[in-house]
Amino acid sequence: MEKGTRSHLNPGVAYTFAAFLIWGFLTLYWKWLGAVPAGQILANRVVWSFVFMIGVLLFRKDLGHLIVSFKWLVHQPKQFFIVFSASVAISANWLIYVWAVAHNHVIEASLGLYIIPLVSMLIGIVFLREKAGFLEIMSILLAAAGVAIMTLKYGYVPWLALSLATTSGIYSLCKKFILFEANIGMTIETMLMVPAAGVYMLIIGSQTPIPFEIYSPSEGALLIGAGILTALPLIWFAEGAKRIPLTMIGFFQYITPSAAFLIGIFIFKEPIDPVQFLSFGFIWLSIIIYAFAEVRK
Repeated sequence: MEKGTRSHLNPGVAYTFAAFLIWGFLTLYWKWLGAVPAGQILANRVVWSFVFMIGVLLFRKDLGHLIVSFKWLVHQPKQFFIVFSASVAISANWLIYVWAVAHNHVIEASLGLYIIPLVSMLIGIVFLREKAGFLEIMSILLAAAGVAIMTLKYGYVPWLALSLATTSGIYSLCKKFILFEANIGMTIETMLMVPAAGVYMLIIGSQTPIPFEIYSPSEGALLIGAGILTALPLIWFAEGAKRIPLTMIGFFQYITPSAAFLIGIFIFKEPIDPVQFLSFGFIWLSIIIYAFAEVRK
């Protein structure tokens, strides 16, 4: 690998690794917010992410860049459609996952998290013509086998898992074509969803005798923090997506379900049966093979 290519790739690896690691440990965060409905969590994530990003731009004296970029975007239908699609896809992904956790569909949600990398890898190979060698193809097939074992175990088409995978795959694809730098892109993505989120929060507030008592102080603090923890990894993911192939993004996406898996076993003390363990074995083997292929390059 040439020196210039390697120096371009290494920051992308660091950004992407950090983003998916935080997303993995957000499982704990949603556990703490278990009493708050999924729709309200989503609305707060959108609003507080936007507020945080405005703060970042003000600190960097980059708010004027946001205004100029948005004015340009309004007159670029194709780019606007891509950015809006990314915004809708990631918002839907958040809502589906939080709803799944709140309604005791964690197993099916975790299945979706493992399908996500497959979708990203396949999109990269099929639609973006990214090259994949024998070892990469083998890793995809092994991971697919692991997911198939989990699917057969539960005996029905996991629509929730497929929805998670599809929305994430669409978001990853969109990020490859968004022309804005990470901070501006993230701010615009959340801004496009703020009107709907704000209206929803006003409706919820109007149904409460004392609006400021909708949440406890700890829940309010966690919801504000969720906005920050939503924005930061998305910025890092955007930076990483511009620097590394989509197939490599698919590899890093295994970090999130793996972190959730370890949290479930060692913190939540959830049991794992032999069939589940076998499927995880296939998936971990696929990760090892893919990592070997990337190191060899």
